[in-house]
Amino acid sequence: MENQYIQVERNENGVVTITLNAPEQLNAWYIPLMEEMTTELDYIKSNTEDRVVIFTGAGRAFSSGGDVSAFQQGENQPIPHFMKEKKDRARGGWNVPTMESEERLKNEAFNGRRIHMQIYNLDKPTIAAVNGVAAGAGCDLALACDIRLASRDARFIEVYVRRGLIPLDGGAFWAPFHLPHGIAMQMLFTGEALNAEDAFKFGLVNSVHDKEELMAASLELANKIAKGPPVTQQLTKHMVREFHLEMFKHHWDLVDKASAHIRETRDFDEGISSFMEKRSPEFKGF
Repeated sequence: MENQYIQVERNENGVVTITLNAPEQLNAWYIPLMEEMTTELDYIKSNTEDRVVIFTGAGRAFSSGGDVSAFQQGENQPIPHFMKEKKDRARGGWNVPTMESEERLKNEAFNGRRIHMQIYNLDKPTIAAVNGVAAGAGCDLALACDIRLASRDARFIEVYVRRGLIPLDGGAFWAPFHLPHGIAMQMLFTGEALNAEDAFKFGLVNSVHDKEELMAASLELANKIAKGPPVTQQLTKHMVREFHLEMFKHHWDLVDKASAHIRETRDFDEGISSFMEKRSPEFKGF
């Protein structure tokens, strides 16, 4: 399959750069983009020559996150590569060629969780080169990586609450994990942006760079890591992950329960409608 919505580059040191490549849509998580990314991550997992993964975005954004218009099942979303759509173009289940039989039998709904779990479970170092706005699923993609470097105009936004949604892609776990509790809760409660300088001050990002220097700095760090002992790095990451694995799994159970309830509220409908109509939402509390 030829990628249309991501670009993948590999260098001689085993550094893989995945660039989300829908710049006019601020690299929103369209279904075919997600299918391309999840397929590439399955390949990286099994390819021993791939040592380190960098995620970044084309154009002026890292990623604006999920395609909110998909909640209204419109006609303008790109056609999936593999997923069979339901009536009115509603999403079906995950179905990509790299899936194993055990996963297929789970019949999981198509959402960003598969990708976030792939990144979480990947036994290789990951770096987010955040080159602009990182919102919603895009913010959580950055937070799920091991290391974050940012451009000076980068912004991290847990935007879900402004759409009447709970954090769907790991934000309720990662924001308090990386940030002081009060700062994390302010992000989650308000959907306000955390700029690059504050993200550095609070330890969310390792360094801040001029935009034109961000990728060079990210590649320099990735190349340095890639020259290290891969088995040692693999086991180190495994140990760190095991410390909070059960909490992370429990978090997804809570996401499912809370999301099911939220979708039955009028505030959920208002959050999506107001976004599509480009107006401020009026939440009622039911």
